[in-house]
Amino acid sequence: MRCLASLFIAAIFLAPGLAAADSQISPYVVIERCKGGCMIHGGLDDARAKSSSLPCAGVPVCGGGGCLCQAGSSGDYVIEEFQNAAGQTGAAADDEWNAILNCIRELYSPYGVIVSETPPAGGLSFNLGIAAGRPENIGYSSNQIAGIAPGTPGCDPRENVISFSFANIYRGPRRVQDICETIAQETAHAYGLDHAFEFSDGRSACTDPMTYRTDCGGQKFFRNDLAKCGEFGSRPCACGGFQNSHQRLISIFGPGTPITAPPTLNVSSPTSGGTITNGSAILATAAAQRGIAKLELWLNDYRWLTVKGAPFGPEGQPETTYPLVLPQTVPDGVIDIVVKAFDDINVETDSPVITVTKGQPCTSADSCAKGQQCEAGKCFWATPTGQVGDSCDYPQFCESELCLDTTDGMYCSQSCVVGVVDSCPTGFTCEGAAGETGSCVREAVESGCCSASDDSRSAALLSFGVLGALVARPRRRRRR
Repeated sequence: MRCLASLFIAAIFLAPGLAAADSQISPYVVIERCKGGCMIHGGLDDARAKSSSLPCAGVPVCGGGGCLCQAGSSGDYVIEEFQNAAGQTGAAADDEWNAILNCIRELYSPYGVIVSETPPAGGLSFNLGIAAGRPENIGYSSNQIAGIAPGTPGCDPRENVISFSFANIYRGPRRVQDICETIAQETAHAYGLDHAFEFSDGRSACTDPMTYRTDCGGQKFFRNDLAKCGEFGSRPCACGGFQNSHQRLISIFGPGTPITAPPTLNVSSPTSGGTITNGSAILATAAAQRGIAKLELWLNDYRWLTVKGAPFGPEGQPETTYPLVLPQTVPDGVIDIVVKAFDDINVETDSPVITVTKGQPCTSADSCAKGQQCEAGKCFWATPTGQVGDSCDYPQFCESELCLDTTDGMYCSQSCVVGVVDSCPTGFTCEGAAGETGSCVREAVESGCCSASDDSRSAALLSFGVLGALVARPRRRRRR
């Protein structure tokens, strides 16, 4: 539920309706403008029959927990047609409506979701988002709520439910954006998404449509970031301790094709043919529709540096020039520079290759960093091949770029989360502080006797099984 008055927390959901008929949730999200007005029947949730449990036949009780209708939802309710900012309907409101619809499609495009204005043919299931009318049309007040959606019992995604985003009460220069974000929040409630308050590192969740926060501007998107939930303060999420809006939708629908613009990127300094020294800054100017999440500095095909994107301000995240300072440990030689810019769902833009020289070109690997080769004056590492458990003597040999130095020798590891099952391959355990990122280390091998058996074939199979468990370790993709 989305509310207007700060007195009311809109996290409450009303009566549960029909659960999804099967494990495959419908990908259809229908957005309705109610041309000529549309009739909603009070009752069980069934979008195909235009029936909803949300209308209130009496006076709703509203307070710190939201609004609760004690009188039930029986009866019929007429939702006013969508109006533009000037109060016009029909063709006169088409431009504004199309802008709202395009915004919704952008928000849902990274997922296997089909946003439409008409229900699918053949009686297929769908979820309906009504974007029209006023709260009074279904028994509420405009000073209480701006949108409302049914709940998700057990946090399971639902289909054939109706959510309401009362577009006709919105005013102001952000009207189209505000309506779009309300529709996104209310329709996403059907898939188990809670209200987001702040990300796990303390940043405001003001960039996600699941928030009530207004301490930053710009276009909101379902963010690929762990968030604490809440309306006007943080609390545990209804479906778990944290929420990642993007990953939640990916888990339900699978990936789609983002239609948002990829990052823009321009490297102004240095230029090809120039020279750089320790402490030189590579100047990269970047922006993205979703915002820049990070920039990476790659030198001779290796990522040497990662820089976080700029904070979001009142107008969103501005186009920003980032100084990527050359690390002191970069060896002398000819260097191919590439800067990579990413948004939060890893849509990537790479700069053209800029070739410069630091000091003198290398003539042998002796002047390069440990494990590097020297060719054509360039110091570089070969493509990493080390898997977890393989012996190593420098991090860049490992696909994970993590080479542990232990009393058991040096070997490739990978990061893990302490306490999470299967965070490490078989034969390894995650060590570190509980709930935090740790490293996979070899489990201690216990010595002792085993019971004897006359069945040598069974013993051989058992030995093979143990050996197979130790050898067949899961492979990890190379981190970029």
